[in-house]
Formats: sequence, C-alpha cells, structure tokens
Amino acid sequence: MVSLRSALSRVLVLAALGLPAAGVLVPSDAAASVSIAVGFDVLVKDADAVAVITPGEHTSVWEDGRIYTYTKVHVDRGVAGDVGAGADGWVRTMGGVVGKVGQLVDGEPVFVKDKASLVFMRKFKAGGVYEVSARAQGQYPVTIDEATKQKRLLRSTAVGMLLPPKAPQPATQAPPVSGSVQPQSGSGPLTDAAKIRLAQDVMHDKPLDEVAREIATAWKRLHPVDAKTK
Repeated sequence: MVSLRSALSRVLVLAALGLPAAGVLVPSDAAASVSIAVGFDVLVKDADAVAVITPGEHTSVWEDGRIYTYTKVHVDRGVAGDVGAGADGWVRTMGGVVGKVGQLVDGEPVFVKDKASLVFMRKFKAGGVYEVSARAQGQYPVTIDEATKQKRLLRSTAVGMLLPPKAPQPATQAPPVSGSVQPQSGSGPLTDAAKIRLAQDVMHDKPLDEVAREIATAWKRLHPVDAKTK
C-alpha cells in the first residue's frame, strides 16, 4: 500500500517538473528512504566543490535502464572548491519523467526551478557535470528569515529517515594479561559515535554565512592539496 507521504511526494515532484500527475507511471525504489546520517567532515571530504546554486531548466533521459535528470544550475556563491560565482553547470540526479514513464527515487535531492540550495557536489564527468554528495543529505535549501531577512539553511525534506552513524571498530587487541590493570580511557563505540559531528547538526536552521565559514575552515583541513594551491 502506498503511503500518503509517498503519494504526495510523487505529486510534488511531478508539479516541480511541470507535468500532470494523471496518466504518468511513477514507480518508486522505496516507500521512504532510510540512510545513515552523514558526518560533517565526511560530507566536506567527499565533495569536489560546495556552492549555493539556483536551478534552472532540466532534462530527463534513460541511462543504463533507469531515468536520470540533468538540472542546469547557476552558481550564486562559491563556498569551497574550484567552482566560483557566475559559473554554470549540470547536476545529475536519479529519477525523473521521460514521456509517460516516471521514476521517483526516495532520498535523492530535489531541485525546484529558481529555488536556491547549498549543495555539496562531486564531479561526475567532464564538462561541468556533478552529482550531489550523500544524495539529499548534501543539499540544504536556502530560506529567508522573515524577521531578520537573514539567509538560513534547512535540511532537505527529501532526506527521509536517518539512523545514527556507526562508531569505528577498534583494532583487534591481544587479550589482557591475567591480573593486569587495563587503562580506562572512557572511549568506546558509543562515545566515539557521539563525537561525530553530523552534517545536519552543523547546518540545519543555521545562518548561511556561519555555515560557509565552517565549511571553508573544514575544507582547508580536509583538502590540504587544494589549500596549498590557494
């Protein structure tokens, strides 16, 4: 049985694409996505560029037996990496509508024409074509605070359910010698997991300028080669 959320999501996606819901077959990969919450450092490390982009036109095509959508984007603000303000490119996402066949992939980023987002992008192929790192977890729509007129970021509604990340497994150690006293470091799987800064905790409902500074600082630490060339 299709959930109300899934049905509404399909209608919203079709509306965003400018297509009628009636008469279009829209299979889905899942009723709702379930993903492991991505760490902020992991997201920054995986990206080739971070930018505030505004989507424009899009086109959907069949590739390898499934539908992909290419959305043309304009870079409003380069935050990190080699993409600067004023540049144009394409972002590839899974799903879309070709003719009378549509595919909705839960957990994918959703781009709505003229609605800006902060996006973590990795290069897909030459010619300025990118994919979004960590899928919908790498997209943060930009909103305007009505009271302060300040730009803020929100977690994408396409993210779905997030599970806590798993802590790194400790290296295999030899069994303790009988009668010895083992050091109490206070560290273990639970405490290690708690130390991970989740991307959504760093960016959701935070001012865009504040997040941009956080990303720029982390970028220099996690992309040392890029930092040396600047």
